[in-house]
Amino acid sequence: MNTAEQLNISGQLPSPKGVALAVLELSRRENATLGEVARVVQTDPALSGRLIKLANTASHISRPVVSVQEAVVRQGMTSVRQLALGFSLLDQYRSGICVGFDYQAYWSHSLLMGLAMQALGARVRSAAPDELFICGLLAQVGQLALATAYPSEYSGVLAGYQADRTQSLLALEHVQLETDHTELGVVMMADWGLPKVFTEPLAHYEDPEHASFASDSRSNSLMLILRLSHLLADYGLATADARPHLAQEWIKQAEAIDITPETAGGFIDKVTASWREWGELLKIPTTALPPFEDISKGQSDISEEQLPLRIVVADGNAASRRQIMSLLVENSAHIVYPAENGNAALALAMEILPHVIIAQAKLPELDGSELCHALRATEEGRRMHILLMGDENGENQSMRTYESCADGYLPSSVDAQGLRIRLFAAQRLLQLQNNWEKDRAQLRQIAAELAVANRRLATAALTDSLTGLSNRRSAMDQLQQIWSATTRSGMPLSLIVLDIDHFKQINDTYGHAVGDIVLRETAEILRKSARQGDTVSRIGGEEFLVICPNTDIKAATQAAERLRITLESSKIMIGRENKSITVTASFGISSKLASTADIDALVNTADLALYAAKQEGRNRFCVR
Repeated sequence: MNTAEQLNISGQLPSPKGVALAVLELSRRENATLGEVARVVQTDPALSGRLIKLANTASHISRPVVSVQEAVVRQGMTSVRQLALGFSLLDQYRSGICVGFDYQAYWSHSLLMGLAMQALGARVRSAAPDELFICGLLAQVGQLALATAYPSEYSGVLAGYQADRTQSLLALEHVQLETDHTELGVVMMADWGLPKVFTEPLAHYEDPEHASFASDSRSNSLMLILRLSHLLADYGLATADARPHLAQEWIKQAEAIDITPETAGGFIDKVTASWREWGELLKIPTTALPPFEDISKGQSDISEEQLPLRIVVADGNAASRRQIMSLLVENSAHIVYPAENGNAALALAMEILPHVIIAQAKLPELDGSELCHALRATEEGRRMHILLMGDENGENQSMRTYESCADGYLPSSVDAQGLRIRLFAAQRLLQLQNNWEKDRAQLRQIAAELAVANRRLATAALTDSLTGLSNRRSAMDQLQQIWSATTRSGMPLSLIVLDIDHFKQINDTYGHAVGDIVLRETAEILRKSARQGDTVSRIGGEEFLVICPNTDIKAATQAAERLRITLESSKIMIGRENKSITVTASFGISSKLASTADIDALVNTADLALYAAKQEGRNRFCVR
């Protein structure tokens, strides 16, 4: 058991209390209903108001949510549990005894990160916006946990990080405390019931180089928006001088999820305005930021003009060294560094990475030829333009220059004009390197745009455009994978197929536009009401499929009954006149048996059970 797991069971870490704890315990019951959750939530007016506000923030329906019951139904049991948890921690840990930990800044940063996740999730569609909000709000909860469990020690860690940022905060935490805020936060969130689909990206987004997610996977998308949300939160709390750079960095990274520089400003201004509004509601300090466009203009573009050369002059004779340096800086913008021997020149070159090195052939400690060979042995040194300097002329000196791997030779008596002529090659090389870097940047941008286009095409091919759920093709692919896994492990597998009752009558009575609203709302209710680990897909018309891995027939019937009751008790708004309708569905359930040949047989069995439920009067489930 590692340090994070030991801390998690020690009782020293932040944990929910009161209504949040009651919601957490209630949601773990297999037969818990959304009505029971709503009744518990209503006992906490503050939590009720926050859930209603969040439901309206994420809602695409014109009529606002006004009741706790409706907010709970719209958000689903999983989201309500997680939101109650997050708001409970916020209320309990607004301050603490860790002197070096800024509790107010922590919650301000976390709130902005949560709102950014919610807004980005609406674009990427990797998860429900409410779930992404709590994912962002709790992304850094490990820091709060370390400040709570180790108040004195963590103050020292934070002080050391502020004084010297050559090491990451994660590395310092691990050295001092044998765990870090990411590791501890993931353990805590897993214990609170956050699904693995969130905890895996959370474990890697601060150190993405060690992540192994496929580029078109849901985990990789979540990791990208976590990084963007964290950067946006940094931007919100940064000083005025630091914001322009962060703004440009955000624009650069946001292109990976198809947010263009033209739309970035409006998006960020909307998120930061919501941050101010939520800050007032939650009594969290926020900052009034200028429009993003004004801030981003503060970071001027890199000039396309040629940059001045960085030049190292290595000469054991102080007088001749000063003479060469004075010729170099005369009427130029070159930056010149002196070195009195070969070893000093080598160390300086590795530190500042100069464009040009002018070295006397007879240098103390390490002569010009040895210095040249040492530099050419490194990747950085091979890009430097090296000129050897001496008093000899003729073919012998040219041969020694060539053998030393130097780029040229100049006499010690060279004048300013001669120096300028010999630096032309270095200037040209620098220009070529700059152009090459620009070409690489353009290729990277093209590659990123292609990756975005490929992800969008892959998502479109596997997603039902009306409801945002997986389509039939995606559902069958997932079912095949789960079938193979259960065949190897011997674990149970069940399916629920459901069909909206009298859907044709809805289309005929209200029109196809209302029919589309019913399909979208039904899909949202099913997705939020489904058990953790179950997958909901739309497989055609008004028919939906729920894949229930590791579920026997008894648990599947309980899950289907919960979905049926939730759908029946939900009101779907169909117009601006506060008109609502209620829909029901019929459910067919099948479970994998030893005699079940393949996934087609499993689906067909569920279809037969669905047909039986229709024949027996609808709004019920049947099992085959």
